[in-house]
Amino acid sequence: MKQRHEKNGTKTDMNQPIILMILKALEGRGAERMVTTLARAYVAMDYRVHVLCLEGTQEMPLDPRVQYHVVPYYETFSKQEFAPDSEQASAYRAVAKRIDCYILSHIGMPDLILANIYKINWIMAYSQLSNIVNVLHTALSRQFQDLLSDAPKQVIDHLKMVYGSHPCSCVSDGAHQDLLALVGNSANSTNLNRTTTIYNPCDADEIRKAAAQPLSIEQFGLTDKGYIVHVGSFDTMKGHRDLLQAYAKTERKLPLVLVGKGKLEDEMKQLSIQFSIGDCVHFLGFQANPYPLIATAALMVLTSKFEGFGYVIVEAQALDVPVISTDCPFGPRELLPESNLIPVGDIDGLAMLMSQAIENLNHYKVPLNQQLLPNCIARQYLEFGQVLDLGSDITKDY
Repeated sequence: MKQRHEKNGTKTDMNQPIILMILKALEGRGAERMVTTLARAYVAMDYRVHVLCLEGTQEMPLDPRVQYHVVPYYETFSKQEFAPDSEQASAYRAVAKRIDCYILSHIGMPDLILANIYKINWIMAYSQLSNIVNVLHTALSRQFQDLLSDAPKQVIDHLKMVYGSHPCSCVSDGAHQDLLALVGNSANSTNLNRTTTIYNPCDADEIRKAAAQPLSIEQFGLTDKGYIVHVGSFDTMKGHRDLLQAYAKTERKLPLVLVGKGKLEDEMKQLSIQFSIGDCVHFLGFQANPYPLIATAALMVLTSKFEGFGYVIVEAQALDVPVISTDCPFGPRELLPESNLIPVGDIDGLAMLMSQAIENLNHYKVPLNQQLLPNCIARQYLEFGQVLDLGSDITKDY
């Protein structure tokens, strides 16, 4: 008879395979959306699911059946130090040891560990646990572009160490090819030959439920299907400057709504005034549930300089909202047809595409790829782990 364990009011089969996902914090970004969505899918598939973070920030809700853990760590380094004997590397070794001890003491040996984002990938490179898969949510060559210009050999050697420590999964084919082109020729590690592409999951049902939550868009001075929306943090890679510059070149038939927060928000507010479009641009800040704002938009626009995947694209597709995007490396071109894309930096072209889309919205609707549904993506990680011989009996009959 199988032993059962009760925690937080839920009974758990102790013989169930354990899936652990690790990331820095449950902030409102793409990697965190992937983790919360995938965690919910694995719980529904009857796995024991745990999420472990280094910080207690929690902007993204977790399914109550998922066990949530925090192993606190607060970084004090002013700049990255890649040398193997650096203070930062030593600190990360110590963090990995603490994480290992915590996992074995409070969770048990996971059958699959998904380590998300670069900082966690680096820390877990020093882990002594098995069954780890690094999940890359962006393109390394873009993420480290400046550092690669300054010290290419040191950075590449460092990335080979990090991503040669465990097998890797990338959230788009473009990010996968970028990884292999940058650090894939390592004679010291077979793990860099054990890579794959697994897209981020899109829980269309949950997104539609969240979009149905009451929200009075009138409080923001908006009307149903009467505005363009952009969702993304205010940092350089999201291309807000290009977006505002292009929007200023349109007839501004619909207001532009910017959802998100970040270090460049005040600068973008000033820029909208400088471009004489301040009365047409609405800055709504971070929204824990942005989906009502996406669902009632006439058009979604993404203007990133680079992406690993482009989560908001598939979320717009799940809500049947037209979407256009810059043809940035690397996700959008795998999710949208060429007619919905414009080259990065083409301000006039972006302005024209926005105007064209507003005049013919249905032409820019793209149905959601059903292979992106959470159970499909969850199975792909299990199958990848099975190919790598991670854990035992991790796959089930569904």
